[in-house]
Amino acid sequence: MKLKVCGMRESANVKNLLDDVQPDWMGLIFYPASPRFVDDIQADWIRETDIRKVGVFVDASLSEITEKVQKFGLSTLQLHGEESAEEVKKIKEKTGLEIFKVFSIDKNIDWKHLEGYLPHVDYFLFDTFTHAYGGSGKTFNWKILLDYRFDKPFLLSGGLTIGHLDSIKDLKSKVPQLQGLDINSKFEIEPGLKDIDLVSEFKKSLKF
Repeated sequence: MKLKVCGMRESANVKNLLDDVQPDWMGLIFYPASPRFVDDIQADWIRETDIRKVGVFVDASLSEITEKVQKFGLSTLQLHGEESAEEVKKIKEKTGLEIFKVFSIDKNIDWKHLEGYLPHVDYFLFDTFTHAYGGSGKTFNWKILLDYRFDKPFLLSGGLTIGHLDSIKDLKSKVPQLQGLDINSKFEIEPGLKDIDLVSEFKKSLKF
């Protein structure tokens, strides 16, 4: 089970994350309204950080995305807005990077709508619907994912905690396309600052 730790920003916190946890991805949020927003002033040291860096964008322009890719040394793009399949295709063709396309779930999901994205994304990411585009600390009804019908792997997000591990393991047994977890607000001391001991404990428990 892969792990993405999102909403990272502070240099000492990032160093501790790499030293103690070594997740598969580290998420950097480039949505200005987020309390975890990462400013360009931090680009130099982040670019040199040896980890797969995920840039989280909400309906950003292609030029903005490519600029951040260069400045921060991004390996992955997480598209968290209303990006169309055609827009995602253009971003994939322009950058050649790994892409997570987020779908925020309220009460249901239109699986037919996802079909157009299949050729252009590496993972889907399912998060809890919020007008703030993530970071809600709330889960959605995972039973919706029992109807997942594609071979494409996906990540689960939305208010995940250590207390969810048994339920995550159960979901994984029923829907093997679940390949990774995206954690954020429930592992924070404050927005943008993670409790590394708690993250490390979570990571060590992902043996399924």
